[in-house]
Amino acid sequence: MRPFLSHVSESVWRLVVQPSPTAGTSASNTAGGQARLTRAVAPRGGGRAVRTFLESEFRLQLLGDWLLTAADEPADTAEPIDLPAGPQHLIALLALNGRCARTHTAATLWPDCTDEVAAARLRAVLWRLRHRHVGVPPVLEIGDSSLSLAVDVDVDVDRFLDCAELLIRDHTDRGADEAEDAALVVLHSSELLPGWYDDWVLAARERLQYLRLGALDALATRRRRQRRTHEALQAARAAISIEPLHESAHRTIVETHLDNGDLVEAINHYQRFQEMLGRELGLPPSDLFREVVSPYLAVASRKVARTR
Repeated sequence: MRPFLSHVSESVWRLVVQPSPTAGTSASNTAGGQARLTRAVAPRGGGRAVRTFLESEFRLQLLGDWLLTAADEPADTAEPIDLPAGPQHLIALLALNGRCARTHTAATLWPDCTDEVAAARLRAVLWRLRHRHVGVPPVLEIGDSSLSLAVDVDVDVDRFLDCAELLIRDHTDRGADEAEDAALVVLHSSELLPGWYDDWVLAARERLQYLRLGALDALATRRRRQRRTHEALQAARAAISIEPLHESAHRTIVETHLDNGDLVEAINHYQRFQEMLGRELGLPPSDLFREVVSPYLAVASRKVARTR
């Protein structure tokens, strides 16, 4: 299992994370008294080995509802490994945070408790996993002072991060099939753990959405360049569904319509965005966006004048 975002290149990393406390620091000592969900950046190739889907023993789904299954069973028919809420939260936290000190883990999961009570609750969850759930696979590595997810658990967030980085960085050394797969993963990605409202989940959800926004933006630009009109519009609209005022996605939509000679739709979309931006923020579109449409606005104005 790769640490959350640790395999993402430094420039992409800076888009989505803030430094996390050290392993020995309680979450209650972080800024604002709230636990941070980020991991320290690990060098590429460093740390423990990462298994592929085929090599993994278990699959953990965090994008969408929490789901743990055996990796050797088909994903759509695999029998879920049933665990109560406490172990689910612990496993999800370690899947996103990587190896973590017991003190930090306990304080993050139970931020309103004293350190002693939080530590006792963590011990109870670990005891239940060890003794009450007979047949539950060893999905955790439990040390005296730290905890981590077992290396043979494959997490869908890792797959998403790899795909998002591929799109954002526009890797030319990756095959066409891999790029197509990455586009599908990012386009159809679900929200992280919907219905979970812990601070650490909300923080991770926001960061993943921000990363997905950047990946969709890059995908829309690439699809427009490839003259794949429908897919360019699909990716740009998906980006707008995350951030309605994201100008570059609106600009891609307008440019795509212009590429296809659809002047009316391009101008209409620009004007709708212009009105929305003015209404919400009191700002005009950027100079770059205005430069894209200004020649066509002039043409449209002359056509209107001739019809009068």
